[in-house]
Amino acid sequence: MTAHRGHRARVDTDNRLVLERLTPLDVSNLRIERHGLPMNVAALAILEGGALLDGSGELALEAIRTRIGHRLHLAPRLRQRLYQPGFGFGAPVWVDDASFDISRHVSTRPVPAGGEEALLATCVELNDRPFDQAHPLWEIWLLTGALDGHVPMLIRFHHVLADGIAALLLLGTLFDAAPFDAAPGAPEPEGPPWTARPIPARSELLGDALRRSITGIRRGVHKIEHPRRTLAPARTLFRQALQLAREGRAPRTSFNRPVGRQHRVLLVRADLEQAKQVAHAHHATVNDVVLCTIAGGARALLAGRGELQRPLVLKVSVAASVRAPASASQAGNLVGILLVSVPVGEEDPIRRLEQIARETAEQKRLPPYQPAARFLQRWMIRTMNRQRRINLLMSNLPGPPQPMYFAGAKILELFQIGVVQGNVAVQVGALSYAGQLNLDIVADTNLVPDSTVFANGIAEDLERLGAHERK
Repeated sequence: MTAHRGHRARVDTDNRLVLERLTPLDVSNLRIERHGLPMNVAALAILEGGALLDGSGELALEAIRTRIGHRLHLAPRLRQRLYQPGFGFGAPVWVDDASFDISRHVSTRPVPAGGEEALLATCVELNDRPFDQAHPLWEIWLLTGALDGHVPMLIRFHHVLADGIAALLLLGTLFDAAPFDAAPGAPEPEGPPWTARPIPARSELLGDALRRSITGIRRGVHKIEHPRRTLAPARTLFRQALQLAREGRAPRTSFNRPVGRQHRVLLVRADLEQAKQVAHAHHATVNDVVLCTIAGGARALLAGRGELQRPLVLKVSVAASVRAPASASQAGNLVGILLVSVPVGEEDPIRRLEQIARETAEQKRLPPYQPAARFLQRWMIRTMNRQRRINLLMSNLPGPPQPMYFAGAKILELFQIGVVQGNVAVQVGALSYAGQLNLDIVADTNLVPDSTVFANGIAEDLERLGAHERK
């Protein structure tokens, strides 16, 4: 049988080696990490425990590792690490990890007593750890000792490996649409044998960097020679700049201060179908419903602190995919942001939802903001602890519409777990899954010790809108 080679490179139409390098946006994520908190994308799955246990009732860890290992040929990036070629040799390159060991990436950890709060505290501790860049940038933690016989599973990727959409695609290689077998020790078809490619030679790296530079120069010259083709993007940038100028600064709040390393995660559960019905009735989207409840959470938080004012409008940074159909399955980061104004001062959630729906409809007339220029990225990183454009962070991902399975175990719930950064101390992530609309709130413990008030405000508005979790 022919050995399955690594995937650090591909060959172009001229039979030349094309290295897989980090994009400028990916590189900016590394810079952000060097200036603050780890840049991770994480998910928490709650699994039925029975199918993951061996004959003695213990977690069948080695069998689970074997099953995951058999799937890695479907996602070659999970066997790759970053290689820093050095100054003059271009951006970091994805290369095969010759010392890849599945046990380094799939581990188990007991959860102390304390129910969901203790579980989430364990997730925060594990997700706060920086990745070892000498090895592939992902981990799976199977968390034992939970109540009701369930096995929570924390899956985390470094942000350079995947944004939210790409992370879901990677998870799709590990999940199944049906419980193919209830026994974790049952055999599974194994992928082709794998052999790591060697690290690219310095001559390959230099040649690739030169070709990319020449290509960039040619594109620049082409734009100069064909100015009409550059007018549309230039007009879009100009309109976005005007929009930013019109919106002005975000208001000051007590939770917009530089965040630290202590975080707390809270979960809120909603019903997806009910949220869709509410959205449809008010010419809105599910994303608008989530934004409305985030405003409700912020309203409750600020009211408790004596900071709530009637006309108060906060700015929410909403992650927005910019993936074209041709790049739908591409790894890495293809994401921009929308800045949405939410009327926190509006007490009635229906009126608030309708205002947000009008706001987001207007926002969608322009593409999301993408700070692609290197200078702009570095400026954003240096000013993120004192910026005045954003009050809150939000991400909303469309998960699988039907129940999924991992190693034969049904996934009962699925949440994304984000990070807070800069001077934005509260982040909300929404993830739809099998009829559920699952929200997580990540907050800086010192700046937002009352994060429960924020979560309760979200839950109360979901109740008032009629999109709360079904009992």
